[in-house]
Amino acid sequence: MLRLRSLVVTVSIGCLALFAANCTSPAAAQASADLDPASRGTHLFLRHCAVCHGADGEADTLAANLLLPRPTAFRHGLFKLVSHRNGMPSDDDLVATLRRGMPGSTMMAWDWLPEADLRALAGVVRQLAVRGRATAIERTAAVTGQALTPAQARELAEQQLRPGAPVETGAPRPVDAALLAAGETLFQRHCASCHGADGRGLPGADEWPTDGTWLRPRDFTAGYLRGGATHQELACRIRAGMPGAHMPPVELAVAETEALVAYVQNLIPDAARRHHVQWRRTLRVERSAALPADGDAAGFDRIEAVRLPVAPLWWRAGAANEVWLRAAHDGEQLLLQLEWADGSRDERPRPEAVLGDGVAVQFARTEEPPLFAMGSTDAPVAIWRWQTFDPKSAAGQLDLTSSWPHTGIDVPIGVRSPAARGEAIEVTGVGTASGAVGSGRPLQVAARWRDDRWTVTFRRALHAGGPDEVDFKLGTPTLFALAVWNGSLDPNVASKVITTWHVLELQR
Repeated sequence: MLRLRSLVVTVSIGCLALFAANCTSPAAAQASADLDPASRGTHLFLRHCAVCHGADGEADTLAANLLLPRPTAFRHGLFKLVSHRNGMPSDDDLVATLRRGMPGSTMMAWDWLPEADLRALAGVVRQLAVRGRATAIERTAAVTGQALTPAQARELAEQQLRPGAPVETGAPRPVDAALLAAGETLFQRHCASCHGADGRGLPGADEWPTDGTWLRPRDFTAGYLRGGATHQELACRIRAGMPGAHMPPVELAVAETEALVAYVQNLIPDAARRHHVQWRRTLRVERSAALPADGDAAGFDRIEAVRLPVAPLWWRAGAANEVWLRAAHDGEQLLLQLEWADGSRDERPRPEAVLGDGVAVQFARTEEPPLFAMGSTDAPVAIWRWQTFDPKSAAGQLDLTSSWPHTGIDVPIGVRSPAARGEAIEVTGVGTASGAVGSGRPLQVAARWRDDRWTVTFRRALHAGGPDEVDFKLGTPTLFALAVWNGSLDPNVASKVITTWHVLELQR
């Protein structure tokens, strides 16, 4: 009984969540466009950022506790991408971070927001950092017996967080063997102790002690770069350091900076520089005369496959980093086929795993949903999901399939795994996923695991069969996002991989 209760509670908290967030109504979102910049920034922060960073910037939310690396707590005033000698970011630095996101974490790219909104958000982040620093200054003053007013503490905080002189970055130079040799010498002297002699990171760096931000040195060849790979961006990270990643600045002459940047750029494959950035993509799907049947490989090959990067909520080796999506419609039905790498077929319930393999597609009901969301009572989301087994139906079998006490021997009673299942549900907030079953048209799902890859195909009529299903209208954009579970790697439902919101537009 205790085992069953534990499983059901876990499922209800997050089984289908692409993530939890407070969600305002569509009317409130529309009205926010008319706010002044400061109020608009606050609205955007509460809608999109507070779920992870906290409304006060403390990063002590439930969501933050589920993420690795943890979101930045702005009160520390330590940011990863800076361009000034004192390690403080300019507004341009903050905007650049928002626009590109932070590959290697669940920080998505915000390139879909207009420049004015990005700058309004950067202003809120800076004010939260100032507020946190001022609070720390006041507490220190109280402990040491200094007389300090809140206004004075805030003034000191603003001074400390004000960007100083910009670092000297030099300029790109023609790359030749001599320049790369000079850069390699500098790399071995200043960088290899963390990033490895070959730029791939040190073995075991994932196990280094951390404060929860998981500050592992990056593998330059893998594409998980915190910032961009231009000369200016890399030079700033070298010369100013990354305070939020505990990377110290390197004191170099301008010519040395130019050589080191050239060498680091040479380590980064061109294809990897933007490979894992969670840009919002728009998929415009032309109308087809007919949809391919399941098993029609040639028919599916004629549909363009679009690569969508995914980010684990809990970073670990071996997690999927991309999903390939094919979409087609014939004016009556929508077909979505998803394919991703998974080295094992996990369809047998185990005591240590709540879920087997699975995938979910979430559709927004509004044009401006929270960046991470699973809906609310006034703005529900529709989800299509497929799993190798239903965790609720499997819960009662776990005692039968687990090891005998004190023996480590599996009970050989031949219990069959619950059948794979696909269903369409509506979610109206965290905790509502369990038991939420679509009441409209049935959802057709076909799944195949072959050559260490899952291929799952969803089919459904364009028109909703009930009020809790999404209705697809030709020519009208619909926002969607994906989540994937790997039963061998995911110790719980919160360790899945996810995408940002993308746009699906079915052409007439």
